[in-house]
Amino acid sequence: MKLSLAACVSGSLLAFLAVHSQSAQDKLKSKDPLERLAAIEELGVERSESAAKALAKLLKDDDWEVMERAAEALGKVGGEKDADDLADLAVEGPVRRVRLAAARSAAALDADGVAPGLIRKIRGDTAPAALDALAIVLPACEKVPPLRPFEVLLRDKDGRLRAGAAQAWLLGARNDRPEVLKGLLESEHLMVRAAALDGATNANDATLVETIEMYLASDSVLDPLLERRARRAFVASVRAISDAAQRTKTALDAVAALGGSSGAVKAARGPRLARELVGTDLVTMSALGERLGGALAHADDGVRAQAAAVLGMLGAEVGAQRARELAASDKSVRVRRAAATAALAVQGVDTPEGLAFALERLKSESEAAAREDLVVALGRRELEGAREALIGALEDPDWRVRVAAAVSLGKTRLEAARAPLEALYTKNAADWRMRGAAVAGLAHLYQSAAVPAVIGALDDAEPMVKRMAHGWLVAATAQNLEPESTPWREWWTAAGSRARLLDIQELDERQRRYGYDGVSMAEIYRGLDVQVLESRGDHIQKLLTHLDIPHGMTRAGIVRASGPDPRGVFVANCTGEIEPADTEPLEFFLHAGGYLFGSCWAVEETIARIAPGYVRRLPTRDEVLDRVSAYPAAPESPYVEGVFAPGTVPLYELQGAYLIDVLTPERVEVLVDSPEAAERWGGGELAAWFRVGHGVVLDSVNHFDVQGLEMAQGLKKPVDRQAYAVDHMGLSYDDLRENRNESYWGNNHRAAQVIQDLSVFRLVTNFVRLRRLAGD
Repeated sequence: MKLSLAACVSGSLLAFLAVHSQSAQDKLKSKDPLERLAAIEELGVERSESAAKALAKLLKDDDWEVMERAAEALGKVGGEKDADDLADLAVEGPVRRVRLAAARSAAALDADGVAPGLIRKIRGDTAPAALDALAIVLPACEKVPPLRPFEVLLRDKDGRLRAGAAQAWLLGARNDRPEVLKGLLESEHLMVRAAALDGATNANDATLVETIEMYLASDSVLDPLLERRARRAFVASVRAISDAAQRTKTALDAVAALGGSSGAVKAARGPRLARELVGTDLVTMSALGERLGGALAHADDGVRAQAAAVLGMLGAEVGAQRARELAASDKSVRVRRAAATAALAVQGVDTPEGLAFALERLKSESEAAAREDLVVALGRRELEGAREALIGALEDPDWRVRVAAAVSLGKTRLEAARAPLEALYTKNAADWRMRGAAVAGLAHLYQSAAVPAVIGALDDAEPMVKRMAHGWLVAATAQNLEPESTPWREWWTAAGSRARLLDIQELDERQRRYGYDGVSMAEIYRGLDVQVLESRGDHIQKLLTHLDIPHGMTRAGIVRASGPDPRGVFVANCTGEIEPADTEPLEFFLHAGGYLFGSCWAVEETIARIAPGYVRRLPTRDEVLDRVSAYPAAPESPYVEGVFAPGTVPLYELQGAYLIDVLTPERVEVLVDSPEAAERWGGGELAAWFRVGHGVVLDSVNHFDVQGLEMAQGLKKPVDRQAYAVDHMGLSYDDLRENRNESYWGNNHRAAQVIQDLSVFRLVTNFVRLRRLAGD
């Protein structure tokens, strides 16, 4: 009897799959967890009873990554009978990553079947994990389960349980979500309101649009954290509207209505909502620009400034002309700065229109801060058209503008920029700031012909100037000579034609490596001048030492003598109490391009003193002593990359913390927030950053040296500490495999000496990494 070709092929394929499946299942028994992980990848594409049975056994594996991957794969190849085991793991799993993976798979296999059992577990010790799981399972249910237990839990004394119940109740209440959301938004508990808005975002439910829009239209002041979540929820809900034209109309009408409000509090929400809509497919940029009209003409300069900033996101055809007009005509410097920045964001100085605008504004602008923004923007490589304007700005009445102009002139890397910078140095014998600016410019210029002038600056009496000169010479020539002019002159003379600076292309290649995965933090900081302000509260130097990052120490009153280099990093440890003599050198450091990071009290004691008007300390009723969960406030920002590992919720230790109050939202980006801090202390902004001159400021409310296991409570066994490190500190599975059997896991103190909480330090490091990657 002859078999058809199709039958032969089919039979061969089945035989191959059977052998392939058996091979993968054999690997699941390997003692090597990496082999088991590879086998899971193979089985995760084959929907069969034997594959599901093999994967189900791994839900009890002793390697947590194997457990997580098995749960994920089982959701693809398993059946309803596997859902209960996954639901159990979603509550009892050792770490949050495993529990969330199990919940997603249980929801995929049998959401309606597992939901009642999970609801029964929202009591006692299992309540937090069960609520996490239900936030995933309930949206996938076709039937509405009994929701009364969530209402009861809203009265619990534990704020985290109240918040979890609020989100789960909203997601489960499919038939009356608007009413449930309205009630939750009237709660006395801010964490409940925040969780309800998070739930509304996850629900993607068009019936919630009106309720969220009414909330945003309130005349009352909304906590920034709540408004941020309300904007996200509004966009998610509008996206769920079935009719495309109605989606667009709803979104645009909301922007116009808010921005056109007479009161500044409500009107400012219009441009902030517009910012949320930028880049979505809900609106066109031209239509969004039209709806900003009311906010752009508002009587309040804060509203106008925030609206002007949005123009920079709408594209050249939409935003450029209107932004240029505001930059030239508005009576408020705050608005003019926002508008000029927006105009150059859509038509940069590398375009004829952008260059002409920047040059004209530089001539006409009366306020120094706005002029500084413009000269910073002109610091672009090979921008010949900016040279004369920048040379002219070296005579600006404000020293900050002069400093920024010198640095920008160097960044052009034009041959003709060297002579003006050398002249700036020689004619400013009485002003170290201008000599320092000249050296900074010559360093950015990166010309061999500039080396003798920089060597000459090694004789400068000002420590900051001398350290800048030496730091650049070492980096540019790879010669690690003493910071004195004589050995450098001897080397330069002897080297003659053989002497060269590291090629720009070579430097660019070095910079690119900072963007690669797996680069150590020590490598990212290699060669940078890192200065730390010794203080009474925080001690980031302990972490730097642990990570093998070289750094210098300074203290209040002698910062100038320590000479922080603007090409590097300055960390103001809490308490950050600088002396008046430190203000000017730190201002110079910042405006010339330095990166300043502050913790806790530094927001008031350092940052507000050298860069006023951006952020300040938020007044609180009492001293802030707490431990709060932290969440990404700007999830798409490259600065939070790696800070929030999958399933990880960092815990911020607030030891007398100074929370952040943002004064100019159009110039400051909040990166991390906390509903717990907002409810308990009146403010939830935990980390924020902004630019000043050529430099950057990042403030975080935490203490670097008290993060992690040292302060953790209720951890009795090594496995408890390991789970804490994964859940809250972002410890990777690979790192855990390497050290899980070490004896130091036996108590918090010993474990804390080895396993550091790097979640917040990754935030700081992202700024350094991206700066080096850009070659700045």
